[in-house]
Amino acid sequence: MTRIDDILQGELLGSSFDCECGRRHHVPTRVVDAEPGAIDRVPPVLGALVEAKSALVVADRRTWAAAGERVSAALGSLIATDHVLLGDSADGQLHASVAAVHRLEAATGDAFDVYVAVGSGTVNDITKELAHRRRRPYVVVATAASMNGYTSSIVALIDRGLKTTRPATPPLAVVADPQVLAAAPLELTLAGLGDLVSKPYCGCDWWISSLVTGESFCPQPQRILSAAFESSLAALPRLARRDPEAVALLAKLLVVSGMTMTIAGSSSPASGGEHLLSHYWDMMRSRDGRPLGLHGAQVGVASLAMDTLYARVLDSDFGRAGFVPSPLAGAEDELRETFGSLAEAVWPEWRAKLARRSERDLEVLQANEAAIKAEITGVLSVGRKVRAALAGCGAPMWAADLGITREELAAALRHGRKIRNRYTVLDVASELGLLQAFGAAYPDREEAAPAP
Repeated sequence: MTRIDDILQGELLGSSFDCECGRRHHVPTRVVDAEPGAIDRVPPVLGALVEAKSALVVADRRTWAAAGERVSAALGSLIATDHVLLGDSADGQLHASVAAVHRLEAATGDAFDVYVAVGSGTVNDITKELAHRRRRPYVVVATAASMNGYTSSIVALIDRGLKTTRPATPPLAVVADPQVLAAAPLELTLAGLGDLVSKPYCGCDWWISSLVTGESFCPQPQRILSAAFESSLAALPRLARRDPEAVALLAKLLVVSGMTMTIAGSSSPASGGEHLLSHYWDMMRSRDGRPLGLHGAQVGVASLAMDTLYARVLDSDFGRAGFVPSPLAGAEDELRETFGSLAEAVWPEWRAKLARRSERDLEVLQANEAAIKAEITGVLSVGRKVRAALAGCGAPMWAADLGITREELAAALRHGRKIRNRYTVLDVASELGLLQAFGAAYPDREEAAPAP
């Protein structure tokens, strides 16, 4: 039995507990079935959790073929079951947006006792948001191990062009059949790995933010997942062969990662500077009418950039950090020049971040230099295993692997920190005077080995 199985078969699911952080935590998800044959157990799982006379199955055309039709037929033999297929946008993609939730809400009456999402990130978030609005329970049948949001207490939705997160109720159950997951396009599975490997970097971002800005911090997410995450990295290159056991292992890790966000009450344990880069690319491409990439793949590439940036921070003298008085002066004009039509949505986040910035931040940063560098050293040691896991299964590692240009990469590194009022290594690097040069120099592809 793996360490992640120990977690899922322990007392975490459906638990409530008091924590040393001063809060009482609750994990609403009560069942995680990621064992062979799980898809055939959807009806009994649902029946054990809720007394439902009717269910709405939500899928898209791809996930309906992968598992939705089978799940709907099985449920329909027991309770009144209807289904709805989410339509693609004009670009041929399905996007998790506020507008998409509004369309689903308008198309379906509030007559169902339970919702069943059959899909991955986008289908899950749209269904989760609708179930939350209507105060109905939902379960998710995962069709790909592509992201960690299944069990989180948030949804990530595009609103007026800005990638936002908002509270939402997690599913009562996650059903993730290894055979279904292994049949998903390999790029989706590798995207899930990319989302997972951000963990060391966003965890460090969160801890540093708690020191510098006073953001609420809880040690439980780190304790729950860290050992299982690190011990699993060596097995994950088997994802390249679509090994069902490896895909199931990845899915379990992603599910528990989502639970750590629920425990924290925010996305901080699983979303830091690397996610800001991915969100920036999504926003700018959406603004320009260009196809969006896979979120997790972008996060994996951005995580390696954050690894290199953390190494730069480790080698820096915190005593050289500087503060610019009146940081708001001229900031809005600069933002409008950078973000164009998205500036109205981005400005409140950037203004709030700038408004709270002070010389005290630098004093705290400098006073904790030794502790921060010790934490970074530990992160970088895990980072070597992260890099090996990504390389071992052929996952994207460089921006060019995803069709992201050198200019898009540099812009994200310079401006990604402006889209959300969250303190990350991007802000630390800015205070240390490293960010601009790093953005200009970090490569978009693996550099050729130097000549002997």
